[in-house]
Amino acid sequence: MVTLTNKTVFISGMGSGIGLATAQAATELGARVCGTVFSAEQASTLKDVLPAASVYQADVTNSAELSAAVDKAARQHGQLDGMVACAGVLALQTSSQTDEMTWQKILDTNLTGAFYLAKAVIPYLKKQSGGSMVFVSSQIGFVGHPRAAAYAASKAGLNGLTRSIALELAAEPIRVNAVAPGPVVSDMTAAARSDDQRYADMLTDIPLGRFGEAAEIANVILFLLSEASSFITGQVIFADGGFTAR
Repeated sequence: MVTLTNKTVFISGMGSGIGLATAQAATELGARVCGTVFSAEQASTLKDVLPAASVYQADVTNSAELSAAVDKAARQHGQLDGMVACAGVLALQTSSQTDEMTWQKILDTNLTGAFYLAKAVIPYLKKQSGGSMVFVSSQIGFVGHPRAAAYAASKAGLNGLTRSIALELAAEPIRVNAVAPGPVVSDMTAAARSDDQRYADMLTDIPLGRFGEAAEIANVILFLLSEASSFITGQVIFADGGFTAR
C-alpha cells in the first residue's frame, strides 16, 4: 500500500507541472510537504495546497539558498524523510545553436541543482536512519533528442548521479531512484502540442498513443517515496507510454 503518513517530503520545483502534481498527491497521502518555487507567482499556485510557511522561493542553482530552505524545512517539521528533485528547464536547440550561457543554465538547473539538493537533504535522512530520494530525469537522457543536446546531457548526468548516490547510501539505508518521464502535458511541452503536425508526429512514437499527465508521473514518484518500494534503489524508471521499448 502506498502511504506517506507522518513523512516529511521536500520537493524542488513544485510550482508547476510534475512538481505541483507531486506536492498535491503527497499531501493527499498524508505527507507533510515543503519545498521550493522560483517566483512569487508560482508560490500563489500553491496557496490552496500547502501553508505559505512550507513554500520557499529559492534559486536551485544557488547552493546557499537551497541549503537554507532545506534547513528551514527540517526545523519546521522536526525531520526529513524524503526528497524529490523536480526543478528543470528545457531549451529546444541543437548543439550548434546552444550558446555557453544556455548550456550552463540547463546544466546548473537540471543537474547541479539536483546535486545541491541531495547534499543538503542527505544529512537529515541519515538522522532518520533511512529515507527515499527521487530525481526527475527524462527519457531524453536515455535516447537523446536532435534539438535538446544540453537537456539530454543534463538528464543523462542525473541518471549517473542517481545510481552513484544509491550505491553510496544503500547501507544507511537510504534509497535513491529516478523517474524518467516521456512527453507530459505541461508548460514544457505546450509549444509542441500547439503545432498540430508536430504533435501528431510525436504521438506516433508513443505506443500508448498519448502524452502522459503530470499526475501519472507523480504516482510513480510517490511509489518510490513510500515503503511500497522498499527493495528498489539505484533505478531509473521510465514512465513514457512505451517510447523507450521501441
